Parts: sequence; C-alpha cells; structure tokens
Amino acid sequence: MNKIYVSTFGKKIINLKNCIPIEVGAEKRTNFLYPYRDNTGDNISLENKYYGELTGLYWVWKNQNIDDDDMVGFCHFNKALDISETKAYKLLFGSNKYDFLVADHTYITPHRQKDELLAITTILSQDYPEYYQIWKNLYKDDGSGNECNTAQLFITKGKYFNEYCNFLFDVLKKMRKIIGDKDGTPYDTRYCAFMGERLLSVFIRTNRLRYKECHIRYAKKIVNIGRKVSRTLHISKKSKIKKSKIYRVLQEKFGAKSSYERQ
Repeated sequence: MNKIYVSTFGKKIINLKNCIPIEVGAEKRTNFLYPYRDNTGDNISLENKYYGELTGLYWVWKNQNIDDDDMVGFCHFNKALDISETKAYKLLFGSNKYDFLVADHTYITPHRQKDELLAITTILSQDYPEYYQIWKNLYKDDGSGNECNTAQLFITKGKYFNEYCNFLFDVLKKMRKIIGDKDGTPYDTRYCAFMGERLLSVFIRTNRLRYKECHIRYAKKIVNIGRKVSRTLHISKKSKIKKSKIYRVLQEKFGAKSSYERQ
C-alpha cells in the first residue's frame, strides 16, 4: 500500500495524486469536505486543541494497518513535499534505499513556554537518553534551532512510520500528563504539536536513518503570500535567509490557527 495522508479541517486540500484527506479535530466540528475523520476507531480527536494535525497522524497509525513494506506519507491541506509518488518510491525502495523523505531543514523559532520545554527535555532525559543527546545537539535551551525538518511533512517506509509514531505519541502522552489542560489562544494551547514538530528530526538522527530532504510545495494561496512576504522583507531570490524568514512569517499567519477552533 502506498498512501499519502493529508490533514485538513474543512478545507480543500492541495492537489496530490493517490492521497487520503483526513478531517482532523472532527469530534468538535461539523464542516467536513471529506469522509475520513479522526474521530473514528482508536482516536485522540478531542485532543486536537493540543495536538493539532497530529490527531490525524495518530488516527492513521492506529486505524490504517500500516505494514512494514508500505510507503506512507503525511502532509497538510496547504503544503506537501515537492516530489512525485513514483520518485518517492524509488528513493525509498530502489537502489538508494533512503529511510525517510523530509522537508528541507530550516530555522525553528524559540518556544515561548519554558514549562513545556522543561517537560519535554525531562521526559527525553529520563526515558530516552539517546534521543535527549540529539535534542541538545539540534536545539538551544529556548527550543530554537537551524536544523529542524519541520512541519511534520514526510514520506517513509511503514516500518519507520510505526516506530516513529510509537516514540512520538509516547513522549507527547507523557507531556500531556505533566502540562495538563491549558487556556489561551489556539496557538498557545497547541504545545504537543509544537514539540512534536521538533521530534521528527530527533528521531531520524538518533536512529541514524538515511534521509533525503525535499522542497516544500505550497498551495497557490500561500505561494502568493510568500512572494508578498519576500517583497515586504526586501529579501532577494538569492538570499540565504529567505527560507527561514518566510517560514517564520507564514508560521505566524497560518500556524496560529488551531483546527479545533476552526468550526
């Protein structure tokens, strides 16, 4: 089975072949465009306020019976890896035999809540010491770093998908117990999503998996906004800081809205 799963919340998805859209945060919404929803079977749909698109990833892991030799990917309604399914399959199962295809590494901004950073680093240091060492190599004390394969955009083999999800959700479940429920803006409450965003790079490097970085393909609306951002920031096409600055602005605009709140 070769499938790319796309998280959405009542929004038309980016144009992809052979993909399965998943309505995330479905337990708290009524506006659906697609039949697959993250509130069926084994699910954490009610936790979407904290997990963001990861409630969709959890649903895939628990309900889609991913085998070790499957090719499985995950992306979002407005962005995906810029690679064809055929090429992705060749890279993962052909002579090169990469283990993961991920987004280009980029800058990830400091995390504002110190208690959440303390929780994640405590869990890793106590339960996953090898992962903790890689975390410290990748991220500063404030959670920022320049080598993050961000946004939970990836394509991989079923074996590594299952291993990654097992690690990811074990850590985030423990974090939920420590931090508990939070009030505030949708951006502030989505702490599991923000920590999870950092854990993909940690998982890949700790396990010494072979990975290939790919450009991100954005929906047309975001491409147009990105061009406006470039002009506003006076960033040339040749500038080395273009990606990081644009990412930060796009993250502020689109990352601040939780699917839980978009009803």
